[in-house]
Amino acid sequence: MKIFFDHQTFSQQNYGGISRYFCELIAGINQPPAKHQAHLSLLFSNNAYLKEKSLPAYPFLPGQPFSKTQPYLYRINKAFNLLEMKTRSYDVFHATYYEPYFLDHIRKRPVVVTFLDMIHEKYHTVFPELAADYRVMQWKKQIIDRATAVIAISENTKRDLIAYYNIPPERVRVIYLGSSVSLEENTAEQSTTPPYLLFVGNRGMYKNFFSFIRAAAPLLLSHQIRVICAGGGPFSPEEEVVIRQLNIHDLVEQQPIDDASLRRLYSQALGFVFPSLYEGFGIPVLEAFACGCPCLLSNRSSLPEVAGSAALYFDPENRDSIHDAIGLFLNNPALRLDLARLGRLQLQQFSWDRTVRETLDLYQSLQ
Repeated sequence: MKIFFDHQTFSQQNYGGISRYFCELIAGINQPPAKHQAHLSLLFSNNAYLKEKSLPAYPFLPGQPFSKTQPYLYRINKAFNLLEMKTRSYDVFHATYYEPYFLDHIRKRPVVVTFLDMIHEKYHTVFPELAADYRVMQWKKQIIDRATAVIAISENTKRDLIAYYNIPPERVRVIYLGSSVSLEENTAEQSTTPPYLLFVGNRGMYKNFFSFIRAAAPLLLSHQIRVICAGGGPFSPEEEVVIRQLNIHDLVEQQPIDDASLRRLYSQALGFVFPSLYEGFGIPVLEAFACGCPCLLSNRSSLPEVAGSAALYFDPENRDSIHDAIGLFLNNPALRLDLARLGRLQLQQFSWDRTVRETLDLYQSLQ
């Protein structure tokens, strides 16, 4: 069986959970001895995970700002996809995002789409940036109507998908994700840096960084605990202002990351904090588990489903709840050790091998 994956996610992300997922899925399908063949139709991309998985793509003006080059990159790769759809043989088409440009070109082949979250549907009235990207919701509706099979990456995402698009539950298959940080790769190092809490990835909008840092600030000062923000880009002017107003500018820093440095940051942190208002799955939770890093998590969306009893939860919209959870966490070393132990046990429920196996089962059911 030959599976055709399109360009979309790799034309939109240099890093991130969506492209990580598809890289792991494609590479897993092609893992020797491969009975099936996954083809990623991609000409140009600067995505960091492609090289890791030996997935070919030419770099595209890597020295230029991505915001300026991305529209051109996207159009070129889209044209390349349309050409390959006409010239290559394949049995199943798996879209890597929601633009339905391909629907009139696949003839009667099965179409699979993975729904990653319903963030636009839930929060487009709250965050103008999501409202500006109104096309995503239109695209989702079109692609749902034509898709042969729909994957949701959590039961929570499935419930939201059903609620917003009135799709029959039997049309949606839940397939969980995995962690690309493995226990074997993780070698715990003794930290030589002052103690810190770890915040990973983007900080804007529903990621809820401002609520977290305002709630945490008194505890950072009283305990002299730092916050390291891994990835997510340098602090914005607004973030810089808030951090200075809270008088914690010496205790909060941002660091660029790769997989090795991220692994080190997880393994040496007091804990990983994820105050997000909404996640479709939450890969960083599994990464923290794999590194023995105890977790403090928002009690919203998919996070309790993924972490189970292996995390300390708080209400991300209640500053007292965030503050109290962090205080309990900092003042209780035994709790932190127990959460790290429970995290390793919870991690056993998830793997990319399982993701690949269950996705292949879905493809085969369409033949």
